[in-house]
Amino acid sequence: MPEGFSAASIGSQDPIDHLAEFDRTAAELAAVLGDLDPSRPVPACPGWTVADLALHIGSGQRWAASIVLSGTSQQVPEVLRTTISWADWYAATSAALSAAIRAVDPDEPCWNFAPVDQRAGFWARRRLHETVIHLVDARQAAAQEAGTGLEVIPAAIAADGVDEVFEVFLPRMLARGFAPAVTRQVGVRATDTGHEWTLTPLSEGNPPAVERGRAVGEAVLSGTAAELDLCLWKRLPTAVLTVEGDAVVGSDFLAGRATP
Repeated sequence: MPEGFSAASIGSQDPIDHLAEFDRTAAELAAVLGDLDPSRPVPACPGWTVADLALHIGSGQRWAASIVLSGTSQQVPEVLRTTISWADWYAATSAALSAAIRAVDPDEPCWNFAPVDQRAGFWARRRLHETVIHLVDARQAAAQEAGTGLEVIPAAIAADGVDEVFEVFLPRMLARGFAPAVTRQVGVRATDTGHEWTLTPLSEGNPPAVERGRAVGEAVLSGTAAELDLCLWKRLPTAVLTVEGDAVVGSDFLAGRATP
């Protein structure tokens, strides 16, 4: 796995098998979707139904599979809304993506939206974390309660998800024209795994520098890895986190757009 795309790069724990974890999480999401009425609302995504959620994540799996197999940027494939079983269709898209990833060397050059390391290994990690977040969405739809779902994310995977946000999505959101999420130095600490990050703003138009292994700044945010991950993806109220230092700096960072 390329450097930067395993949990080993952010701590002393063993590397994550992103593809095995993707398969496990995708199967769990398919099972949850199968138990839900397709018209049921998804609290984390206002205006979405369970069918919309399945369409979004399944289309993303198909898109990623086409990129992995071609090595080039692709359009998101169109899906016609029919009376298909969304859970079965989603499960098939995930199986196809898993097969595509297994068929390609992770070090093979491949388009992706990471700022560096344009290799196929990116996609197992990316689609794992996409699936994790939408598994939380589906669990919240089942409970009809936003702000739940922490229990579905293993701590090591959540810490890797936080790292992906800082390394991949902060630059991506900036490139897409959003205001920088990091305007003052901020530290982030996962209290259960021991992972720490320091985010330091650079010159205008550049993403922040990310330093692993310490959490310092005008504000330091602390929480479990799952709490941090879900707060960054706007799936949990940020009040679950502890903020040390300048509360305004901390709240400004949490209110920013670090993720889509």
